[in-house]
Amino acid sequence: MDPIPSSPIVRVLNEDVRKYHRWCTPSILPGQERVEDFYASDVSISAGFFGTLVDHTGVFGEAERFAAAAQGADRTMFSVHGSSGSNWVVLRMLAMERQDALVLVARNIHHSMMNAIKAFDLDFRFLPAPYDARFEALLPPSVDDVVSALDRYPEALAVVYTSPTYEGLVGNTEDIVAAVHERSPDCLVFVDEAWGGHLHFHEDLPCSAMAAGADICVQSTHKLAGGLQQTGLIHWREERVDTELLEEAYREYVTTSPSYGLLASADAAVRALSARGSELLGASIERTERLKAALRRALPDLDHLDDSRWLEAVGRNVAGADLVKTTLGLSRFSLSGYDVAEALVDRGIVIEKAGVQTVTLITTFQLGDGAVGATVDALVAILDGRQLPGRTRQPAPGNPFGGIGDRPVIRPYDAKRLAKSIGHEVPLREAIGKVAAEEVEVYPPGIPLILEGFRVGADAVMYLEQARASGGSIVARDTSLKTLRVL
Repeated sequence: MDPIPSSPIVRVLNEDVRKYHRWCTPSILPGQERVEDFYASDVSISAGFFGTLVDHTGVFGEAERFAAAAQGADRTMFSVHGSSGSNWVVLRMLAMERQDALVLVARNIHHSMMNAIKAFDLDFRFLPAPYDARFEALLPPSVDDVVSALDRYPEALAVVYTSPTYEGLVGNTEDIVAAVHERSPDCLVFVDEAWGGHLHFHEDLPCSAMAAGADICVQSTHKLAGGLQQTGLIHWREERVDTELLEEAYREYVTTSPSYGLLASADAAVRALSARGSELLGASIERTERLKAALRRALPDLDHLDDSRWLEAVGRNVAGADLVKTTLGLSRFSLSGYDVAEALVDRGIVIEKAGVQTVTLITTFQLGDGAVGATVDALVAILDGRQLPGRTRQPAPGNPFGGIGDRPVIRPYDAKRLAKSIGHEVPLREAIGKVAAEEVEVYPPGIPLILEGFRVGADAVMYLEQARASGGSIVARDTSLKTLRVL
């Protein structure tokens, strides 16, 4: 009998992953209750003796009620589609709420939001989003910007933004909620809190979306809240959210074959954080502080996103920074963030995100005691001697998001539909000023720089070229960026 061929995926997971210091998702809580044998316990919806996910019965209803209480929500539903799938569920609910639904969305929303907006043909307007080139970071919208937009579009069904951002910046949600609720009886504040599932469980962390009064939020449990990859939660308050409509949208989208192992992980992670979150997160915060302090001593030319003067300067948009994230600016060095990330992998260290001039590390629960020292030593080895002379800086990339207005030239849904009939490919630089017929982004963070239906901005093109040349991962029809499809 021929041997069963070996799986390269199985081999990597069994043999390679645990060799690395992983400052990247998922952040797995080591002390949470675990399924003993993932394979032996796998079961389908046919085994209904313990309840059903979409009916919120049995153990699933019990888990949802616990998670809602733990996070300060009225209701919670579990996701095995991460926050990307949860975003589709919430936007589907808004599309069903009203046929001509209009949403106000921040420019820092994830591509899953934009893709759902296109799929459901929602009307939308972008909220202003300042950009900080030193950290390649889009900031959350300010209260004034939200109020101004809502005054122009009082019919808006939702204000949608990401908080915390990929870099760890938390928006002024409490003030935004107060302003939106004062001006509209119907408009929801919907926060993509994919990166904030842990905020509710430590007193030193910024306020969570639910604690700040948001009407609805989605979280990725796997990012910083202790669960396995692909797990997530949808939390909401029933006063303004149509629960029946949200549940209908959930049933439309959720898989009929959910992994109960993943659901168990999400449930166990919430319970572990609820019981021991202050202790567990306190250890991560302390480890992050040690990392930052060591880097400030060893590499004083690094820029730190949590610098108090910088945070004060952006206080109009930012209420605080996540204490288990480390975002560093590299503009005083001759290496790109992508160069640094690649060199770290060669030294047994994986980070969460690299940019043209930045890197972001997450202090995950599973990091060992030696991770801080090894990572500081590696960064010193990589960066020492690569400082630019005279403490000068590399030229900052232009704002790649600045060329897009608050509304499209043609609705993205129509641009997508027309792409095959009147779309054509042109060299990338010749696309500047033309209406895009495709979406292009650097991943991570997964925020589109070029959007269907909008004119192509020069700064977006220049940034994409720089990211591509520096080793960034481009998501596009033509990942070489030789051509772009326009109308």
